[in-house]
Amino acid sequence: MWTPILPLAELPRGGMKARHGVLVVRLDDDTLHAMENACPHQGYPLAQGALGGEVLTCCWHNFKFNVRSGHCLVGEEGVQTHPVRVTDGVVEVQRTVTINTAAAWASLSEAMTRIQGSRMAREAARLLTAGVPATTLLAWAAAWDADHCEWGPSHTAALAADLVGWLRQPPAGVDPEVHAVQLVAEALDLAARAHPGRPARVRPAPQAGATGELRSRVEAEDAEGAEALIRAMVAAGASREALEWALYPLVADHFLDFGHQLIYLPKLLDLLHDAGPGTADALLGGWVFGVTMGTREDLLPPWAGFRRRLAAFTDAGGLAAAQVARHSEGAGADRDTLFHTLVDAAPPAVFDAVAAALQAGPWAPVLDALVLAGAERLRRFDPAHDGNPHVEEGWLDVTHRFTAASAARVATERWDHPDAARIVLATAHFIALARPLDAAAPTIPEPPAAEPDLRARVLAGRAQRAIFFTHDVKTLAAAHSESTRLAHPLPMQAVTHYLCHPIQERLTRRFAWEAVRLVRDGKPPAQVGG
Repeated sequence: MWTPILPLAELPRGGMKARHGVLVVRLDDDTLHAMENACPHQGYPLAQGALGGEVLTCCWHNFKFNVRSGHCLVGEEGVQTHPVRVTDGVVEVQRTVTINTAAAWASLSEAMTRIQGSRMAREAARLLTAGVPATTLLAWAAAWDADHCEWGPSHTAALAADLVGWLRQPPAGVDPEVHAVQLVAEALDLAARAHPGRPARVRPAPQAGATGELRSRVEAEDAEGAEALIRAMVAAGASREALEWALYPLVADHFLDFGHQLIYLPKLLDLLHDAGPGTADALLGGWVFGVTMGTREDLLPPWAGFRRRLAAFTDAGGLAAAQVARHSEGAGADRDTLFHTLVDAAPPAVFDAVAAALQAGPWAPVLDALVLAGAERLRRFDPAHDGNPHVEEGWLDVTHRFTAASAARVATERWDHPDAARIVLATAHFIALARPLDAAAPTIPEPPAAEPDLRARVLAGRAQRAIFFTHDVKTLAAAHSESTRLAHPLPMQAVTHYLCHPIQERLTRRFAWEAVRLVRDGKPPAQVGG
């Protein structure tokens, strides 16, 4: 539909005028051009800008646009242009305000590369308005993260999976559209900041292999070969169960990178379930790449005793005995007794107690005790450690004791295999190692009463940096799930203790202390555990 805008006689060469939301420009060569009058950056009127030749400058932030194409020459997004004609001396514009989804996706990719947070939010809003599901955008953010990582994906897939559950119910008083855009923008921002300026990785070609070959390639640190195998499984349409049986062994062989890969795996598969399989190749390939390249914590000195005990337990047939007991009748271990051992005993005693409990009957009380112990470790954390350069671990590290325990429970429920006991034992040791981070028992403060909706606190900006926001979401999601499942207040008490204390987001002083300790004294950072 052609809409009359103004008489041509009112528009001199080299001039521009706006009517009805449209800006019409008449260049010196007598050509006419029409575009939206709102700058795509923040919506200020382009008619208030300056025209120099065929370049229009929005004077609010100095963005510059080519009036012929709408292309942004300086700034971020381009401006939408419209067909224009003259009929009986009247300038008419065929204005169809649409969202060019291809252009929005391209602009979003550029915004990610340039880490332009406000632009990411605008493109997310445009794509959501155009009908792209928020779950698709969350999965896309996770895939972008996996495709641009150097050593392995960041927390983006885990964050995206948790945010899917938050999409459906905004906190009270929050506009649902604003809520959806914020959640998507948070995932995009985390992914972009995790790998600034990195080009996309070249994924290896899919390569089918024999059962067990994936495990051996990861152990050999053949990242390309391992990723090729999982890509072949995805291409063949492997089910979630088949993927779990291929992938859970990789987190049973070693305790990886503070439990990150264990925590990520079920969330990643949940995200694919919610968003569809379109990003499975990138997400699963990236996860396997990260597992292969990641830190094997169980090979570090604080885990030496654990390695000896696990080897002896395995050689004595403990894994097989535990698997038999797992399916037996009876009550199994006493949850509360095991809980107190997990939080109060030294690592050797913790190992012995958990190993005995796994062989005593069904695993449910063991897993419940593990989750509650992880929550208690978080509840007991002494906030004075956070920001102390003499203590390497802080709030974020101790949250992993709880979220890894929750992930270990999920792993054993999804993967009915003797090696699942290795995951439980390793997670128990991980929890025990953090006992030195506890506050002195007499001074542990009771956490304040839980707020009606702690999500509101998180989404309102308690944490400024993306990685801290991510841990807030991850820990709160796990706490809500586990408190509901167990009908027990401890997980929510623990996360309230965490969320209601200030956190040190600037770590420069600690980095400086560690640098001096290394360069001047020749020593690594101080560590807890042993």
